[in-house]
Amino acid sequence: MVICLALVFTFLGGRLAYLQIAQGGTYSKLSEGNRIRLIPLPAPRGVIYDRNGKPVVTARPAYSVSLVVMDRQAARKSAAKVAEMLGLDPQEVLSRIDKNAGRLYEPIRIASDISPEIHTLIEEAKADLPGIVVSVEPVREYLYGSTASHVVGYTGEIRDSQLAEPKYAGYKMGDIIGQAGIEAQYDSMIRGKDGGKQVEVDHKGRPTPRDLGMIGPEPGNDIVLSLDIDLQQAVEKALADQLLYLQANGFPNAKAASMVMLDPRTGEVLAMASLPAYDSNEFVKGMSVKRFAELLKNPLRPFNNRSISGVYAPGSTFKMVTAIAALEEGKVSPYELFSDPGYHPVVPSLACHAKGGHGAVNLETAIRVSCNVYFYEMGRRLGIDRMAKWGNRLGLGVRPGIDISGESQGLMPTTQWKREAYEKRNPPWIREPEFLLAEDMMSGMGQGYHGYTPLQMANYVATIANGGKRYQPHFLKETQDSKTQAVQENKPVVAEELGASQSTLEIIRRAMASVCQPGGTAGLQFLGFPVEVCGKTGTAENPQGDDHAWFVGYAPYRNPEVAFAVLIEQGGHGGTGAAPVARKVLEHYFGLEPVEKPGETGGHTTP
Repeated sequence: MVICLALVFTFLGGRLAYLQIAQGGTYSKLSEGNRIRLIPLPAPRGVIYDRNGKPVVTARPAYSVSLVVMDRQAARKSAAKVAEMLGLDPQEVLSRIDKNAGRLYEPIRIASDISPEIHTLIEEAKADLPGIVVSVEPVREYLYGSTASHVVGYTGEIRDSQLAEPKYAGYKMGDIIGQAGIEAQYDSMIRGKDGGKQVEVDHKGRPTPRDLGMIGPEPGNDIVLSLDIDLQQAVEKALADQLLYLQANGFPNAKAASMVMLDPRTGEVLAMASLPAYDSNEFVKGMSVKRFAELLKNPLRPFNNRSISGVYAPGSTFKMVTAIAALEEGKVSPYELFSDPGYHPVVPSLACHAKGGHGAVNLETAIRVSCNVYFYEMGRRLGIDRMAKWGNRLGLGVRPGIDISGESQGLMPTTQWKREAYEKRNPPWIREPEFLLAEDMMSGMGQGYHGYTPLQMANYVATIANGGKRYQPHFLKETQDSKTQAVQENKPVVAEELGASQSTLEIIRRAMASVCQPGGTAGLQFLGFPVEVCGKTGTAENPQGDDHAWFVGYAPYRNPEVAFAVLIEQGGHGGTGAAPVARKVLEHYFGLEPVEKPGETGGHTTP
């Protein structure tokens, strides 16, 4: 018995010594883990300014509600009660807890930016809400609501799929990151470095008053955009007013639009609007699944940034590409006259928009009056590949490389493209591998397989305006380091030199100026306008409904400061559907008082 007792006590003593001495540190940490919680202190994201120093997006302190899961059953009860207080769907909150089942003792955010009234209710009921933590966190404030929402984007919790991406290495579940626009593009620069605070909790997981120290967060860097927020507001208002006007005057399906404005000297984006839009502030509180689904199901697709991802046939706005190609390839002289009887003599089914035609026209006149037959002939002489060569140099069918995600490459058709498309049967309506003569001719005036974004169209015109330099469009103008306050400027980048002669470009610019003068297709819209505008109207066929209306251009004619592209989906003719928007915006840009024009009603020229 003595020997047995001695062996038992020897074993117990050895085990105790092992637990207390050898494993003492490990079990001490586990014990501390049961009573010590590390509450993350998110860093304030940097301020986003416009080019004139106006804050567009800021950070402000707000109350957030999180749940620290220790006992799953108790946690689910607390979450259900808090969801009821917050007016959230309890199942949605519980599913978030189930999704983060492995995050024991880590805060799971339930809601951000709660009101003071809700905060008071939660504090009063804290004894019955084990695991619930209310903390002050910086949240985003989008000072202009839906204005420029496609540009600035929004923030939200990181998703599981994003955590698996290499660029999010070091991020963890629950982190708030940029999910779209500038917020996403420059997230690592704006987000700063999170801190943390140690708090002691009781056996129910409720924080005690004992302060165990903290590491303060480091704010993110501020950034300055090339965007002019006042100009952006003027653009969005002009587009919205024009849509309402068109809907009331024969174009009921004109419900979406876009406009892009660039500085042709640098490639800086001065304004980029896409309607309809969304309010970035809706994401701050945490958008419900139901509301997010409503936006996704909206047939007008408010999340779609039409300026960079919408692809449309350019119609007659493509004619400057054909003209440059014809002059540079030696297929026409600027003085050659071509007779337009109202149809092309080789393919009579290809008619001009003017009944009876325009008679004998040269290149400049053909652009001014937008003569289709002249450009059918240029398409016949050039063929699709020569047009594609110059179209690509002007940035059509090429990704612009802008610093927000979602841009489309568009489509500049070539013989190789059509051959491959025929072999793949994509699109299915391509019935032969080679370009037909009529297809070459139609391509010369911007119909057929062409498809480009408003950003590409604005950049193409900017290249003509500045003498042949195609800049990479960008929003980032400069950054300011939050620690050193050092400012770093973002330099313009020339993506490609056009390689066309200055004499050719001057012919095109002179023709574009005549478009906005009496006798031009936009002459009535710019009647009496004190700044000389160069432009081109376009009416693009749309198989799904009314024609799309385009107007592209730049101003002033000499020493251009701004280039632009306006698109009105199902807005009809470019001269009456899109050009009025450009005039209104240019009035704002140049600080002019609106000038009433003959036949105008409510600020619009009657079609």
